[in-house]
Amino acid sequence: MQLNLKKQKETQISYLKYIICILFAVFFSFCTFPCQISTGQADKIVASTSAQQLNINDENNTAFLDEMELKQLKQLQDRGPKALPPLSKSVLASKFIRHGSEDIKQVAITFDDGPYLLTEKYIEILKAYDIRATFFLIGVQVEKYPDDAKMIIDNGYEIGIHSYNHKKLTNMSIDSIETDLIKSLETIEKIARETDIRFFRPPFGSFNDSVIETAKKHNLTTVLWCVDPQDWQKDDSEQIARHVIEKANNGAIILLHEGRQGTLGALPRIIEGLWEKGFEIVSLSELLSTAE
Repeated sequence: MQLNLKKQKETQISYLKYIICILFAVFFSFCTFPCQISTGQADKIVASTSAQQLNINDENNTAFLDEMELKQLKQLQDRGPKALPPLSKSVLASKFIRHGSEDIKQVAITFDDGPYLLTEKYIEILKAYDIRATFFLIGVQVEKYPDDAKMIIDNGYEIGIHSYNHKKLTNMSIDSIETDLIKSLETIEKIARETDIRFFRPPFGSFNDSVIETAKKHNLTTVLWCVDPQDWQKDDSEQIARHVIEKANNGAIILLHEGRQGTLGALPRIIEGLWEKGFEIVSLSELLSTAE
């Protein structure tokens, strides 16, 4: 009897070690060859090894692992889409949002007008600092750079829509606004698939009741901003970073733009400067889940 139990345990341990080896190989391949294997592809490979069926909270399954191996396994299993926090009642009831809670030392960094060829560089910086951010995508840009749009989503960043072709919606009829938003959603959802899209930012920050109500009709919360370094018209990284750091306060929604070399250069300075002031940098959903 004891011999059978021993053999059974040895078999289980061998199986688990086999799974761990596969997971580490996938993780190593992803880190070493990021252009050859996407996050989504890695997730499929991990799933195919039945790793998702391994309960890492059960000590019987993980007793043979050291602390580092267990940590790496948890990181691998934690990858993938996460459920977004519910928005606060005040946010859902508001016509539009410019700011999060002033009682919590959090800010959200948002990027407009993407994706662009520089998208990958932005993601590299965000990942290096382990920072969450929200990207407002334009439909025609998604069609032009689908791989970059997918890169944003595969890396777990939150997305919103920023119209189909960045025309001023307040100059349009209600039917035209509706057509634009539907086309934007359909274009982005082809890439985003099951990703929850809950935010809308009108081009130029220009809106009226027709724009707001059409967005609400499609379950989109209109989000503007309260910190704007005007990076779309300047390439001075130091000036962009200084403006953001000086103007940021509790609950700030920070507006930045993709496709700008100056903004790319400013991003590390912005992150470090916000940290020095004691701010936690969170996604838009996290910021607005606590807004009053």
